[in-house]
Amino acid sequence: MLRKYESGASKRRLKKEREEMVAKLPKMTNFFSSNQTIMQFPQTVDNNKNNERKDENSNTENEVACQGPSNEIQEVESVESTMHNNELDSDTILREDPALWPLQLKENERMKYLNKGYAFFQNKDSNYEFSKRMFKIQYRYYSVKYFQKVMNNGEKCDRKWLMFSVSTGCVFCYVCKLFSTDYDNVLVKSGFYNWIKAKQTIFGHENSKERIQCMIKWIEFIKQNTHVDEYMVSQIKKEFNYWSEILNRIVAVIRFLAGRGLVFRGHNEVIGSSNNGNYLGMLELLTQFDPVLKQHIDTFANKGKGFNAHITEIKKTKYWEIIVDSTPDISHVDQLSVVFRYYLNGHVYERFFCFLQIKSHDGKSLITDILDLLERYDIDIINCRGQAYDNASNMSGKYSGLQARLKERSELAFYISCAGHSLNLVGQCSVSECINSINYFGVLQSFYSFFVASTHRWDLLKGNHATLKRLSDTQWSCRSDASKSLVENFDGIHAALCHIAEDTEEKSDTRHEALCLLNKITN
Repeated sequence: MLRKYESGASKRRLKKEREEMVAKLPKMTNFFSSNQTIMQFPQTVDNNKNNERKDENSNTENEVACQGPSNEIQEVESVESTMHNNELDSDTILREDPALWPLQLKENERMKYLNKGYAFFQNKDSNYEFSKRMFKIQYRYYSVKYFQKVMNNGEKCDRKWLMFSVSTGCVFCYVCKLFSTDYDNVLVKSGFYNWIKAKQTIFGHENSKERIQCMIKWIEFIKQNTHVDEYMVSQIKKEFNYWSEILNRIVAVIRFLAGRGLVFRGHNEVIGSSNNGNYLGMLELLTQFDPVLKQHIDTFANKGKGFNAHITEIKKTKYWEIIVDSTPDISHVDQLSVVFRYYLNGHVYERFFCFLQIKSHDGKSLITDILDLLERYDIDIINCRGQAYDNASNMSGKYSGLQARLKERSELAFYISCAGHSLNLVGQCSVSECINSINYFGVLQSFYSFFVASTHRWDLLKGNHATLKRLSDTQWSCRSDASKSLVENFDGIHAALCHIAEDTEEKSDTRHEALCLLNKITN
């Protein structure tokens, strides 16, 4: 059973460690005196070599002179000793030096170290003189360079998990000290100081399974109040409110001009021009009194301005995901909509980029068009980290699909299939295995087709306070809407069919078709 409080021996040991650490600190007078003396440190200082300091990536520099504790430091020590003598609860004290942490943290202690954050314990700006170790014929020191990791692409990222102990001159792992149960690990128990093997040891620990698991626990703690779904809902709500405000202003201007029969367009469509017409002119006028509209126009006004801003953001953030889908427009021209998704300044953005006219839907042709587009705007394909399409074979094909061809050029561009399209395919495939379901949805579509084919029939349906919804081949939710509409408007649909079937002025084919549908709806 674990002890709920520290023993007297443990408290005395911690007090002794603090006294030794304070004794190693330099006097204030040393920084103002030209005559400096060197005191001997355990395992660190050579009295005969005051000018020698060799690091892995530095030559020589003078050692820092230190003497015993000053009066001020002794007073601080006395206060801390009094606090311990009064048996102050040890878990209320946050020790900046990781070597002084308890080996097995209690839950309330762990939470306080977590809430304080890693930066408080890293001791980046400490005096690395205490890390001095003799290896064969030369001294080696810990270097600040180990707080950064150089990636394969040349980028540098901080090692937030690494901590330096001033009292022992060793390094510890922040996340493993908090979450690991491997108390024999040198980066948890006593600290690492073999600087000859520092690079491979730190790199090896960084990629170890134990550290990765502890890192995941730390990230989960940080993100416990900022879940991804909550963030996305908040972002969507913010975007919705913003565009609703803009749309309200635009609709108000359109209603004003249309109600008075005024011309909308001018000789050009340039914000700031005196010939841009009534519509843009009124919007410009409103910006003088409306800060929301002013900000919007300043950001997006004039053709190409927002597009160029998106290109700048994509290049600034460096890594991005591409989302594409093809659809023909009203003029029957097949176009590929291109969207970029990226993370910038703490936010995730999905920006529509352009419509790209395509000639073929096969993977080879699509990858050629996309690569040409990226090259045209100087966007490096090697920085692509994700690609999202539907599940069509030309997109998702494992060997010749667009995702496979793009991954040949950027192996880290992971493919993510559209969840909505996947769910839609599940619904279609499930229904295709059931004859009754096929017949049911066929009847639903025939009802809609019969009434929508004639304005006269549709008016009869509306006269009975009923309506129908069409089925969609791509959106499975439309089938739910169509079924709901049939249930809610059953009596009206039945009455309209009876009227058409009994009307002698209707064509015989129409009456026959209405009678067949009437039999189906009553079956």
